[in-house]
Amino acid sequence: MQYLYIDITITPFSESIADIVTAFLGEIGFDSFEQTETGINAYIKKDDFIEETLIFTLDDITIPDVSFSYTIHEMENKDWNEEWEKNNFDPVLEREFGIKLNPRMAFGSGSHDTTYTISSILLNSDFTNQRVLDMGTGTGVLGIAMAKRFAKEVVAIDIDEFSVVNAKENYELNGINNVSILLGDASAIEGTFDTIVANIHKNILIADMPLYVSHLAKKGAIYLSGFFVEDVPDMISNAEKNGLSLDEIAEKNGWAILKFTKQ
Repeated sequence: MQYLYIDITITPFSESIADIVTAFLGEIGFDSFEQTETGINAYIKKDDFIEETLIFTLDDITIPDVSFSYTIHEMENKDWNEEWEKNNFDPVLEREFGIKLNPRMAFGSGSHDTTYTISSILLNSDFTNQRVLDMGTGTGVLGIAMAKRFAKEVVAIDIDEFSVVNAKENYELNGINNVSILLGDASAIEGTFDTIVANIHKNILIADMPLYVSHLAKKGAIYLSGFFVEDVPDMISNAEKNGLSLDEIAEKNGWAILKFTKQ
């Protein structure tokens, strides 16, 4: 499999801005990232790379007094999944909670603050007899967490075909079979859910929130994450407009998780 990596320089550099860039690039096909002293290296399959899309995406990240530049590098043809797993994957969720993952560069390995924090919350909750949705499933970790906490049926959806394949592998690895894993965006949601979890970029959460709520049972819970603490007021405002009431706020290293209940 032929890969490219894009060396992106952030001026001035900060880790929080690097996280924002990572989130945006994850939506356009980049599947692994490495932070550098001046920015990030973002990795993508050569066949999936469109430079105009990269330019448009970087232009769309409007942060005052911050600029981006990049260079494109072609990589040696080798098994980069194996290399990434060997050099970057920290099995923290297996050590602490018994969730086995073979991440294969999909999002949700558990080492990122948002994934770890929301996984911890879900694994300390009870989903007995619930039908639950993991929207933007990545590795499948959040759906796996709910299944381990007695969910009756799990539906997992992701827009990325690579993530769908990886999630299926990870459900099998954890011996979970009460799951349907679908390729698609929020329009693929069908039926009503007792709990919905969405760990996605802020803009997507806001755009798709009315659709999430329309598929959430009355008094059902929805967990939203993948955004920064400073985004919390905007997220709460949009949630309340859609008939949701705030229950809990969790934070870790500048990232936030919000739990709401449908009225």
